[in-house]
Amino acid sequence: MKLPPAIRRAPTTIRSAFRDMRHGRPLGGTVRTRFAHLGAFHTTNSPYADLDRLFATLEIGPADVIVDVGCGKGRALNWFIEHYPRNRIKGIELDPDICRKTAYRLRRRPNVTILCGDAPTLLPADGTVFYLFNPFDGDVMNRFATALLELPAATVVYYRPLYLEPFEASPRFAVTELDDPALGERAVLIRLS
Repeated sequence: MKLPPAIRRAPTTIRSAFRDMRHGRPLGGTVRTRFAHLGAFHTTNSPYADLDRLFATLEIGPADVIVDVGCGKGRALNWFIEHYPRNRIKGIELDPDICRKTAYRLRRRPNVTILCGDAPTLLPADGTVFYLFNPFDGDVMNRFATALLELPAATVVYYRPLYLEPFEASPRFAVTELDDPALGERAVLIRLS
């Protein structure tokens, strides 16, 4: 007998909620976007286990500035805080209500900054490692890739990459598929040089 998806996911959901609690509150659930007209997708959470796998081989040094693009409620930020507690960490979120709540929840973390607004226009010049869990549509991704080209170098971990065209079209970006069948979704590593 095949179990319903909610029952199959229950152990992971419970583990995630407990892990979320270390950083203030459970973050489960999807929030439907009010900003689809601006290219934003619904707010959802990156699975902790997938973040473990996505960043397992990436070398992040103490001087790297980690940026979660479309940070939503901040589960990836929680993961970055746990794994890179001395790095500067920035989250960018378009939805002002979600942004405000995430900033408030993480307000006691001096190394964490939450920026509210449009990611391509708020792209931190000091960012070196960027994480995207498919936060927006192709038009915004084009603007994001163009903004990245202003940086001297960057590494992008793009989970559920639906809009790779702007990266594949520029010789300054090298796109590498992350071949890990245990990941819940497709993922790529993009290096800007």
